[in-house]
Amino acid sequence: MIDVHILPIALTIVLVGWSSWRFAASQTELLRERRIWLQGCLCIAGGMMVEAQPLLHWRVLDALSMGLLLGGYQQFALVLASLQGRRTWYVADILLCLLTILANTALLPVQWAAMWNVVALGGAFVRLSWLHWQIERLIRQGYPILTTLYALGAVTFALRLAALGWQGGSTMLVDMSDPLLYLFVSTATIYGSFGFLMVILRRRTLHLVRETLQDSLTGALNRRCLDETLQQLRQAVPPFRRVAIAMLDVDHFKQVNDRYGHAAGDEVLRQLAQFCRQSLREQDVFARYGGEEFCVLLPGASTADALRKLDAMREQFARLPLLAGGQTLHCTFSAGVVCWDDAEVNPDKCLHQADDLLYQAKRAGRNCILAAGQAST
Repeated sequence: MIDVHILPIALTIVLVGWSSWRFAASQTELLRERRIWLQGCLCIAGGMMVEAQPLLHWRVLDALSMGLLLGGYQQFALVLASLQGRRTWYVADILLCLLTILANTALLPVQWAAMWNVVALGGAFVRLSWLHWQIERLIRQGYPILTTLYALGAVTFALRLAALGWQGGSTMLVDMSDPLLYLFVSTATIYGSFGFLMVILRRRTLHLVRETLQDSLTGALNRRCLDETLQQLRQAVPPFRRVAIAMLDVDHFKQVNDRYGHAAGDEVLRQLAQFCRQSLREQDVFARYGGEEFCVLLPGASTADALRKLDAMREQFARLPLLAGGQTLHCTFSAGVVCWDDAEVNPDKCLHQADDLLYQAKRAGRNCILAAGQAST
């Protein structure tokens, strides 16, 4: 009868792999990675089932089992490397898998084949531990559990290798290492599959957040997110002593649409948004207010600070060649700036004041920044 402990483990691995295949923001998101991960789960589960069956003790089944197990973990490593943009070693992985299959045929004695299997799987666990460490050290959320589990599995494989090689193989030491291998290998595999599922769900959540809070055309924050950010700044503890608020607008945008087409106008807005995001500080907020109008929040900046920053951006953007609709354009923008330095002031009132100053800048000839009682051209 098959080992009943293997059945729930194999089934769990398959179900989590299937879940990672199904639960994505879209069917095309991480399609290749999800497919490879599911294949890896099926290979590992299949290898466990073949190894656990008690009826047939053929070397060819050992070769099949080890090929499936090693191939499954190699596919896990391939996905993790791909998610990090790292180089993948297809040829080396395929050769190692083929050599492992050959080692478990009649070409090598059983003990030598067992030692080869331990080296191959132990190497795979070292690789997975390192790849998980690269991810977990960047996330920095709690203890690096997957790194530790795969590392402990690798250490246990090393102990098993020592037991197999000591005086031709110590049965007692090999038997002692079996429960540890069972514990670390099964736990790391299941937990790793859940970890990949969490990556999928995290990306799905971020996708939904982007749809809710980002403007689909420019990638800037949308009006809803701007309103929420203003409230957060107002309620911040400790509160910001001042926040500069600017409203900016592309000059002669209607002429761009009429002359080059709406697709070219959209491209101008996208490139302006990209330029502003790259030019502003990390703590600054850039949002699309509506049409060709954008809002900039500069926490901690005075009116003079905002004027200097936006005027430098205005000059740089005017010199920037914009590729839109197969044409090279040069556009400018105008802006109005106010400083919110009173916690009791209504943010909406500041936005309206900045908007009024923007239209004064338009009437003053465009391509300029205006604040209350100040101008820069």
